[in-house]
Amino acid sequence: MMYDFGADRVLEPKGYIPTGAWKLDNSREISEHEIRIRVTAIKLEELNFRQLCNECNYDDKKIAARLTDIVKKRGKIHNPISDSAGICCGHVDAIGRDYRNPKGLSVGDEVICVTSMTSIPLFLEAIHGLDFNHGFLEVEGYVIAFESSNIIPFPKGLDATYTLVAMDEIGSLKKASELTSDKKRILILGDGLLTMLFYAAAVRRAAGPDGYVIAVMDQASIQRIGEDDIRRVLGPYVNDIRLTDILQPMESYRKFVAGESEPFDVSINCANMLGGEVLSIMLTKNQGQAFFTSLISNLNMASLFAESLSKEISTIALEEYTYGFTDFTENLLRCILPDIQKVEEIYSKHDVIRQLPLTASDMLHKRSLNSVDDFVFGSKKTEAMLTEVLNIASYDCNVIIEGETGVGKEKVLEVIHKNCSRRYQPCIKINCATILENLAESEFFGHEPNSFTGAGNHAKAGYFELANNGILFLDEIGALSLNLQTKLLRVLQEKQFYRVGGQKPIDVDVRVICANNVSLKELVRQGKFREDLYYRLSVCKIFVPPLRERQEDILCLAESFLRGYNAQYGIHKQFGPDAMEVLESYIWPGNVRELDNVVHRLTVLSREDLIMESDVIAAINNGIEGEASGDNAIDQSLLQDKGLKSVVGGMEKEIIAEALRVHGSTRAAAKALGISQSQIMRKKKKYNL
Repeated sequence: MMYDFGADRVLEPKGYIPTGAWKLDNSREISEHEIRIRVTAIKLEELNFRQLCNECNYDDKKIAARLTDIVKKRGKIHNPISDSAGICCGHVDAIGRDYRNPKGLSVGDEVICVTSMTSIPLFLEAIHGLDFNHGFLEVEGYVIAFESSNIIPFPKGLDATYTLVAMDEIGSLKKASELTSDKKRILILGDGLLTMLFYAAAVRRAAGPDGYVIAVMDQASIQRIGEDDIRRVLGPYVNDIRLTDILQPMESYRKFVAGESEPFDVSINCANMLGGEVLSIMLTKNQGQAFFTSLISNLNMASLFAESLSKEISTIALEEYTYGFTDFTENLLRCILPDIQKVEEIYSKHDVIRQLPLTASDMLHKRSLNSVDDFVFGSKKTEAMLTEVLNIASYDCNVIIEGETGVGKEKVLEVIHKNCSRRYQPCIKINCATILENLAESEFFGHEPNSFTGAGNHAKAGYFELANNGILFLDEIGALSLNLQTKLLRVLQEKQFYRVGGQKPIDVDVRVICANNVSLKELVRQGKFREDLYYRLSVCKIFVPPLRERQEDILCLAESFLRGYNAQYGIHKQFGPDAMEVLESYIWPGNVRELDNVVHRLTVLSREDLIMESDVIAAINNGIEGEASGDNAIDQSLLQDKGLKSVVGGMEKEIIAEALRVHGSTRAAAKALGISQSQIMRKKKKYNL
């Protein structure tokens, strides 16, 4: 028998399941098969929490505002970027008349809803507090749970914070115990002290005193915690503890194997970071087992890597619902409560996550995660533009997107499509400049069989029919003839048209979004674009600024492109500091499209993994039709003439030093010199100022 799982609460798209739906009905009234819980705390899933921290720069208020916005738009916690949520606890507020109640719950009972919040409606009234060490929120609100939802009485005598952290591991703790019950050599890989304690305790209970258990922790993640404190917590459960840099798996592996005689029967990877999958596979024996407990664990890469090593390894994904896991987890918590309290004491002294220092590459990675639906940015100017785009997306009106060639107008379209009410309907993209005038009417409105020479024996649907109920994107709309503009205006006004050769009107409901690299207002002034059509289209206008006006976006975009090409070609190239400086100082007349082209060229042509200043200059000059001169080219003689470069560098150093002395801060100095703050920070470091 299938119990109610909330299908009737799905608003968008209708007929889908709650877990994957874009929006749920979170209204307060419950049906006879539902239960309402007054929520007091939420534990965010790790991937969700880290993404929000990076996006909001670890700002409590921004994180709260972002979560509130997600819930307002979706009727649940379901981060659209990480595609994850969390679990919650609270008190039973109301129970439906026919609700299947196997746990015998009553109104007022304190409970945990262990079912992922991607599947249940949530209404948030307020967020009162955020614990960065646990991804734990104190909130006011309610959730609507269903007969299929896993709701358990809150374990008496346990604290909500660490209990929700453990329950958020779902069935993985119990699975780790089952995998290691008959194994002798066991590896646990992690980056959080509390989570490592849970898995170490579960494994030790299963492996017994004869099991050889090694804990490997990422050094950077716990560097504010002393090694003595780590050993005090984990020591009773493991034979040894190793601290390493998980992000450098090959170097860590070489150091590790020096002290180990043989690989492990089972590796348990609960590290929420890339690199852990490499260590897990390399340190697991042939025909061993590698268990990945996290969504961030990159299981895909682990399987492919094992294959590349010709290792027969059973890779096991995180365990979701497992019968009896809640009882197992509660029992484990009660047994290790004194050690949990040690961790809480350590965490109270060290705000581990908030104060974790970032390396330069971490900063770039963090900055590149600043994105809206794959629109990567780092500048306030772009952020303001995207805020406007998201607002406009929610209104079902026509839009004009303007900006130079290559600035990302089609990316703006994608943001609108993904965040508007037509997101599940087609988005038909047309380049008007490529349409032949004699075929334009047929292309837009379709034609009946044999309606003109060459029409053929079959009817054809035009762009408007194909885009019905969705979006029609008209790029370079200024290229359309005045005659076709007239017919386009009529369709927008009447919401119907005739096919070429047709006698019956066809009704359509289409949101038209158009783009042009020249101001349509200017084309109206020149008599090349109909004024009435312009006003019909320009309910809202979005201007995408050129890349030279949003310098802080350049390195974010370049890093994003480089990661993509690294993945495409299976390489690991990165930009050197001087290369980044050249990228950021160039004016990019071809905008984002030119930047993408240059990064692609650098990926292919640079001979070393570290991309240097000379590589960037050569790639830019090569892109300007192979010429090394002109308004946009960079003079290569500055590289060859070391004397001149030295003189220029000396002058630059003096100018930077004087600006810092006069203006006091890097931000003020950068503003005075007309460069970005990140540029002046690098120059300050370069000249030891």
